[in-house]
Amino acid sequence: MRPVAATAGRRIRLLSGSVLLLAVSIPGVSARGYDGRRCTPPTGYRIADCRVAEHGTPDLSRTAWRTLFGEEVTISARVDGLAPDPAAGGAPDWPLIDSLGQPIGHLVGGPSGRFTLVSLAGTGYHATAVNLRGHGCAASATQSTGFPLVQVIAGKAPSGGTQGFIDAAALGTSSAADTAALHAFASQLGGGTGCGPAGAEISPPRPLADPRVGASAHARLSNGRLNTVTEYDAKPAFGDIVYFSSNTTEVSVGGVARGMVRVGTPVAKVDTFTYCDPNSDGTLIWRYWSIHTGDPANPRLYGWIPGRCPASARRLSHQVKPLD
Repeated sequence: MRPVAATAGRRIRLLSGSVLLLAVSIPGVSARGYDGRRCTPPTGYRIADCRVAEHGTPDLSRTAWRTLFGEEVTISARVDGLAPDPAAGGAPDWPLIDSLGQPIGHLVGGPSGRFTLVSLAGTGYHATAVNLRGHGCAASATQSTGFPLVQVIAGKAPSGGTQGFIDAAALGTSSAADTAALHAFASQLGGGTGCGPAGAEISPPRPLADPRVGASAHARLSNGRLNTVTEYDAKPAFGDIVYFSSNTTEVSVGGVARGMVRVGTPVAKVDTFTYCDPNSDGTLIWRYWSIHTGDPANPRLYGWIPGRCPASARRLSHQVKPLD
């Protein structure tokens, strides 16, 4: 069974009953198991299968999510075209929205698989690719189930494009690729991970800030090659949104955006790691946030957002003791 989650109908479990602490001698990194799965701490550029944050929140790889809960973190399917939008007079012009249903821009289809990404200010950018990334985390149950996340790659746009939610009705069926994308969305294992597990807030609410990690932080691939983290910075051209995820870049197939909200949205800290990610050379740390939606039907969303690692965490030497 999975832990408490923000998505309606999810099964409930207490995190405190699923975390097992194990002895470890690696400075700065705690080794814990989760739900019977041993979590080997990350070292160097070797990412982990799973790890557990200071207050018990699991950070699970794609394989761990699939094995423990029968849920697929993400999918990737190419989109070739868009259907006509009745609200746009029949033009293939569809709004992109964030996890709270707020507009972040438009995606416009064109002939021969061409797309234009339009910012909130109305500036258009040629998009070289649109990929469907599966179910995401949204305050509205209708949006969570009926609006897939799409990744729009537009090299000349600020931040190289954006991700956002789009109505599934926007996906065309005129090509085999579009039909396959719709099928992949409808059949995503377990309906995706959606939002992360719920947890108690350990700080007062504050306005969400721009992570601003791109200029000073990075994550390395398993071969040691530098990998940028600029995608986690706010995107002013697209509603000033910040991505959040159901796992981090320190686990396998992690850090994939599962939702996005605007800078200034009320958030409260739920959990954190007490050490800088080894694969970031001590530049990046992940914190787990409760995102206040203002929706009484679903008042909180949960997810990981990275930050620049503070000097105090770089100096921390930590050793976990076994449970009695």
